[in-house]
Amino acid sequence: MIFWSTFGVFAICLTLESITSWMFIWGSKKKHPELWEHSGEPTLMGNGDLINAWPLNKYLMQRQYKEIDNEAAKAFAESLRLPFVLSYISAIVSVVVFFVCLFIFGKPE
Repeated sequence: MIFWSTFGVFAICLTLESITSWMFIWGSKKKHPELWEHSGEPTLMGNGDLINAWPLNKYLMQRQYKEIDNEAAKAFAESLRLPFVLSYISAIVSVVVFFVCLFIFGKPE
């Protein structure tokens, strides 16, 4: 039961992180190309896992988008910053909890 519960929480957190990544990448590329370029031209495939999503997360955590001169792009990035960072951190925490539980309790038979 613990295996499937922790796996389910991880799957939900990873889905939320993927959605917020998609919202930022798609929205910035289509509506704010200057922001998309400044953030390193992220792609959906390039941010397909938590390790490769780190540079974009770091970009938003450090508010590096404040360096651009487009106020609408800054507002867009700021509106997605908290959901993106929280979903990323929750996915990291949930995968750690999943593996700890897997180590302690083992996989169900």
